[in-house]
Amino acid sequence: MQQTVMIVDPVLSRFRFEQGMSTILQSPDAYARVGVRVLECEFPHLTVALKQKSTGAEILLHVRADNYDHLPPRGWWVDDRGLPLRQDKMPVGGGFQEPPNPYGERMGWLCFPGWREYHDHTSHHDISWHSVRDSHGYSLADSIVQVLHGLNGDEVKVP
Repeated sequence: MQQTVMIVDPVLSRFRFEQGMSTILQSPDAYARVGVRVLECEFPHLTVALKQKSTGAEILLHVRADNYDHLPPRGWWVDDRGLPLRQDKMPVGGGFQEPPNPYGERMGWLCFPGWREYHDHTSHHDISWHSVRDSHGYSLADSIVQVLHGLNGDEVKVP
């Protein structure tokens, strides 16, 4: 397992994490109605269930926000045991990428602005995280909703 190095004051990072999740945590019923349920939220990790409109099923997204918000969060699909989802069970297309991710790990990844893999990928070095992180639409809650909308897009294939 890869070790994480903290480069941001952990108190500040926790504060920004909690601030970024505050809208979901303060209004869980409203988010559940649109298809987002928080299953776990303990800095720097969270797991949410996202509802697929086409099937009515939920898929689990694990988010790791170490060094947030100096670095964007990472996100990947997991099974009900918290293990990376098998490739044949992952949504693909429309920003949902198959393994390996930009770090060579065998897990799917999110190619959307505001997610670490996107900003670390060589195709997106022209859009830095620091240039967008304080913009509207890039909080942790907004990024999760962005994934939900992507998941329910026409170009996404859901197994």
